Amino acid sequence: MNSELLDYIQDTGILDYCLQKSGAYVDYPFGKDYVTVKVKNSRKSIIFAEIFVLDRELKLTFSTDEGTAQKLRSDYAGVIVRGWHCPPVQAKYKSTVSVYGVPNEVLQRLIDMSYDRAISKLK
Repeated sequence: MNSELLDYIQDTGILDYCLQKSGAYVDYPFGKDYVTVKVKNSRKSIIFAEIFVLDRELKLTFSTDEGTAQKLRSDYAGVIVRGWHCPPVQAKYKSTVSVYGVPNEVLQRLIDMSYDRAISKLK
């Protein structure tokens, strides 16, 4: 992981929060400048958080159900948007948030929802 990204992430505590989740671990399938946090069972793993810098801004991509995604994008217009880089089939579930655009409690709630969704898919 590059030092700029590491500094950003450490300042927010979001990676530490993600890693407190049971079975969570870090992976870099898209390169060292793009952190993914996954959870797995014996058959597969699922990404529940993606942390990266885009246009010098720290971003978090997370997953929810379609209705929640639409509501969040409406409630936080311009701050929570359709998932950056997501293929159309995932776009209705994945959203990206500017980390410094919402309170830490909101970030934690988004991470919790995404983690719970990932766990439900592993069953």
